[in-house]
Amino acid sequence: MKLDKVNIDSTIKEYLGKLDSIKLPAPPNDVLLLMYSVKRKPLDSGPYLGVSFFEASNRILSDLVILFGVRQLLRKTLIGKVQLPFGEYEVALGVEGGNDLRATVGGRTLIGEAFNVAPSFFQTKKNSAIKKLKKRSADYRLLLFNSDAVNRPDSFLDKSEPSLLYLPVDVFRERSAG
Repeated sequence: MKLDKVNIDSTIKEYLGKLDSIKLPAPPNDVLLLMYSVKRKPLDSGPYLGVSFFEASNRILSDLVILFGVRQLLRKTLIGKVQLPFGEYEVALGVEGGNDLRATVGGRTLIGEAFNVAPSFFQTKKNSAIKKLKKRSADYRLLLFNSDAVNRPDSFLDKSEPSLLYLPVDVFRERSAG
């Protein structure tokens, strides 16, 4: 899906609307049954049909990092001290193959990976994403992640350079910002 300044806000609004349609699992009085339901029972609503609430949550939170991260990039093309030349981004939501984010303009390319992860798993996920990014040639490599996964998200902006840019995304602040 291609995202630019014209369609980013409507795309986010449409996606958030799909989230509002999710029918939450009814909590049984049995904790083990609730865990099983959340982890295994397929959803019949929302953007990811046929997967469990747990799996849908993982995909959705990563999708929101991508969508809100792209909106940030379109509003402010500076990451740390690096100015990006892109006005349009191709994104892959869910578990599609390839990179989560791509952009090309004037022969310059960007590839990106995005994730939403618990702080305890951040370093592992970050290393895996960087390894994936380094497998492909690009002028810019971008790592988007949920800002609450690290103690000092702004410190990642400061160490950004074209070969590896970091964009922490505060999903809840971005959702409120509209």
